Amino acid sequence: MSNTETRLFSRYNKLKYCLLLILTLKTFAGFSQTKHLDSLRTNILLTKTDHQKLEAVFALCDEANSLNPDTLYRYYTLANMIATQERISDDIIQSELYKGIFLSRKGHFDLAENLIDSSLLLLKNSENTELKNRFLILKSNMLIRADRQKESMSNSLQLLHVAEETKDIKTQVRTKILIGWAYMELGQNRDALNWFFNAENQQRNLPQTQWQPFLYSDIAAVYNELNKNDSAVFYIKKSLDEALHKNDLSYLANTYFIYGGICADLHQTAKAETLLKKGLQVREIIGDPFYIVSDMYQMGLFYADNNETDKGIFVLQEGISTAYQNSLLEKLPILYTALARNYKLAANYIQYSKTVDTLLLLKDSLYKKNSADALAEMQTKYEVQKKENTIIQQHYDLAKKNLFIYTIAGLLAITLLSGFFFFQNRRKNQRLKLQAIEMEQKKKLTHAVMKAEEEERKRIAEDLHDSVAQKMVVAKLNLEALGNGLELADQKKAIFNNINALLKESTAEVRSLSHSMMPHAFEHYGLTNSVRDFLDKIHKRNLKINFNAEGDFSGIKENKALLIYRIMQECIQNTLKHSAATRLDISMMCVDNEADIVMEDNGCGFNTDEINSGTGLKNIQSRVKFLNGKSDINSTPGKGTVVALYIPL
Repeated sequence: MSNTETRLFSRYNKLKYCLLLILTLKTFAGFSQTKHLDSLRTNILLTKTDHQKLEAVFALCDEANSLNPDTLYRYYTLANMIATQERISDDIIQSELYKGIFLSRKGHFDLAENLIDSSLLLLKNSENTELKNRFLILKSNMLIRADRQKESMSNSLQLLHVAEETKDIKTQVRTKILIGWAYMELGQNRDALNWFFNAENQQRNLPQTQWQPFLYSDIAAVYNELNKNDSAVFYIKKSLDEALHKNDLSYLANTYFIYGGICADLHQTAKAETLLKKGLQVREIIGDPFYIVSDMYQMGLFYADNNETDKGIFVLQEGISTAYQNSLLEKLPILYTALARNYKLAANYIQYSKTVDTLLLLKDSLYKKNSADALAEMQTKYEVQKKENTIIQQHYDLAKKNLFIYTIAGLLAITLLSGFFFFQNRRKNQRLKLQAIEMEQKKKLTHAVMKAEEEERKRIAEDLHDSVAQKMVVAKLNLEALGNGLELADQKKAIFNNINALLKESTAEVRSLSHSMMPHAFEHYGLTNSVRDFLDKIHKRNLKINFNAEGDFSGIKENKALLIYRIMQECIQNTLKHSAATRLDISMMCVDNEADIVMEDNGCGFNTDEINSGTGLKNIQSRVKFLNGKSDINSTPGKGTVVALYIPL
């Protein structure tokens, strides 16, 4: 090709993608979603060079959560055209990332997975670690949407390992949220919460602009599943604030729907309907059919539960139409199931019968399709296995020649190793038995020490209350009686008053010490009221304490309840002494025969790597371990402290 032809070809390509840019912007000028998106679109028009234009298009595509899939595809096409013209390999691959997002949102999971794997193969020797991580995060997200949670979890754990080695905190946070999401989809809510709280603690090390709003909505969804409505409302409000602040439409829609579900459970029907409608409006702006259909199914059930079947039927018919238009056939069974429920509640038995028949035919069709897919997969595996068997046979024929020599050498080695491992195993078993005996003795000793400690506390508290405090009160009364019968000079009267005040203050301190060593509220009102009584006696300036207790703690044995009280007392005193906090949130929940206790402050925090250096923390951990419980202490200097306790009852 001559130089003239090359220049003409280059001009033709530039003209082509300029025309595409103009058409794209005109097509979507009427669909303004947020001011931020409008600003990004304007930046594309104002750029002067190809490089600047490509960066501007990438910036817009990075807001994929707020873009309609068709809009995203058009901008991907533009980015790919510019990157190909510029011949920059990483930019070409990055443009493919947005195509992968488009395919995933459209439900084309096989195509999305092939594209992601091909791109990762191209990036195998690249130093662009950030781009690799984005593809891996997209893959985990896509696998969850495709109902392949365990594969997603495996992919995420591999990525987390790499992110921890490279100290990539942002990727660690996003990966931990994905793992928690996978656990949530599998119904393992306790594991999901652990991953989410771990991510939240680590997220505090990032600038707030990089915080993930969907983290709080996921936590709220789990708490809602556990019927912990107060916690669910607290976190969903945080999610709503973050989503509105970031103008992230996808997570805003998720937040509205989760909030609506919480309000429905709280029987706040009008508010729930308003939130669900808002969520659907935002979702329709984004145009993600996968989530739109799911949201319509949820609204259909909501209307059925509230006997508004006309609305439910209308919404579900729209959802079925949308599912057919976007080939989301796997969503049809749940939509028809919800539609049948609405028809039945409306006493429209003719339509109910037709819908049930359609549902049965649909399930049968999907079963046959899945069976055909399974047969095709088996055929493919058979062909692969056949080839592998041929290779194995060739290796076998080659190895057979040396088998005799290897067998003799192997038998000799096995004999020697067997003898060695026999004696090693015997020594190991003896060591394990000794360790088990030592652990049992240590546990008994710990129990005896704790019991003796509590009995000594109780004895000293009774002595202080019944003997020392009473004598000081009597002494104070005698002193006052003596003072009433004496005429004292001003100087002596001041000394007398000072003695009287000191005696009064000492009496109060002795009583307070007695109560702290063995709270009287504990004997009469139980664990939660004893904790509340302890907190009520804390008077510290600039410290706000919020306490919430849910569930029945009355069935806990007294010795176990007293240990839990001591653990909480130690944690609270650590906060008062060391944290300089202005807020302390304490939550006690008794669910599924387990005590869940969370204490969170906004104080100065500390380095968890030095956790074993403090006697107080050792006391907490030893007491929790004695109760067969688990403790999770998350803290970062300057970011506050969260102590979570899980104790079986």
